[in-house]
Amino acid sequence: MTDIEKRNSKKAAQFGFFFYSVTLLAHSIYSYINNAVLNSSFYILMAGLVIFFICEFIFNKKR
Repeated sequence: MTDIEKRNSKKAAQFGFFFYSVTLLAHSIYSYINNAVLNSSFYILMAGLVIFFICEFIFNKKR
């Protein structure tokens, strides 16, 4: 894989992560307003964010 392909792959992954984060957040807010209970979308969103920040911390620490 060339450097350009790696950069483009990283950009695509970032856009995908952003899309899923915004979608899960919107669904969590909508469900909370209608049911007044946090559902699985909220927990999936929080787990994804925690994993993202832990991985980022570990990868940056390796440098």
